[in-house]
Amino acid sequence: MASLLTSALVALLLGAAVLHLAGQRALGCWLLVLFPALISAVDLADLAHGTAKLGTSAAQGDEKLLAILIAFLAVSVVAALKPGWKWLFWAVWALNALVCGAMVYLAFFWKVFS
Repeated sequence: MASLLTSALVALLLGAAVLHLAGQRALGCWLLVLFPALISAVDLADLAHGTAKLGTSAAQGDEKLLAILIAFLAVSVVAALKPGWKWLFWAVWALNALVCGAMVYLAFFWKVFS
């Protein structure tokens, strides 16, 4: 499941860059918002299970991560509302690529090196 989600997010990230470069900046920017929105939704779904199922430390870690993800989502929405600011789009895209790279490493290569 994680490899399928990661592959879809890589395609989403590449699609946003292609749309932005093709001149459809607004659509590319809004497509980029889906990345942190989806990750935030997955984290919220994980938190919905409660501390009894996750454990206290995992729930606390998810709560800290949720605060970071909401800030990440807010910056992505600002970039989508200002499609003329190319530098902001590429800054958010680079941040998305960094997170996506970490997800690719964890989904595909973590077991190889452990």
